[in-house]
Amino acid sequence: MNNLLEVEHITKVFYPSLSFYQLLRLNSRHFKPTVALEDISFSLKKGLILGILGPNGAGKTTLLKMISTLILPDKGRVSVNDYTLGVDEEKIKCSLGLITEEERSFYWRLTGRQNLEFFACLYGMDKKNAQNRISALFDLFKVDYADKRFDSYSTGMKKNFALIRGLLHNPELLLLDEPTKSLDYASATNLRKFIKDNLVKTQGKTVIFTTHQMDEALDFADLFMILDKGKICGFGTLDELRKIIKNPAATLSQIFLKLTRC
Repeated sequence: MNNLLEVEHITKVFYPSLSFYQLLRLNSRHFKPTVALEDISFSLKKGLILGILGPNGAGKTTLLKMISTLILPDKGRVSVNDYTLGVDEEKIKCSLGLITEEERSFYWRLTGRQNLEFFACLYGMDKKNAQNRISALFDLFKVDYADKRFDSYSTGMKKNFALIRGLLHNPELLLLDEPTKSLDYASATNLRKFIKDNLVKTQGKTVIFTTHQMDEALDFADLFMILDKGKICGFGTLDELRKIIKNPAATLSQIFLKLTRC
């Protein structure tokens, strides 16, 4: 089984936007650059779910944005489905779907169906194929509220539409930034089960998601990445992480607390 994703020694530094007066005072501690990611390397095979854990500011969202072509690395290389970031970006975009933590790209005065038809056009899908794909996804997600205005939807309904939009062009890789945030327990459980059973096990999709919830990570992920201050402190299965800290009975929470001191 080939690797779907290869990340090799990527580094990303953000510099503050400064006025001329501030530039004269660059030595001030207030204007130091922020190292969001530092020498990050890992690979991911097809058909797996990777959970990324880390404190606020660890670099989780930056990593997802970089894989999805929204941000370019200062150093290093990223390839998705053998396409290289910075060279084959349009092909990478066709290979993945990004669902962010706070979804603002839907048009609230349009219905859910109208929104998806609009996004299908942006993906370059012809009308007939788009309509067939949208109908199939409505059946898959059991959506019976497609023709109501988007601003009338509950948080869970909006999450469903964000996921449907990410699946419109049938990508191999899904990037989910805190996918269950703001969902109630039952909705979050159902969403994770749907992704794992229908998208990963049945359709062979690959998923990367970020979360702050240890229980969610344990329930959802095959592999874990623990990030802290832009560096990978641990990567692998639960048993592999236990070996890193030399504690065969450690919980994921204990591993997280131990490793984020690095």
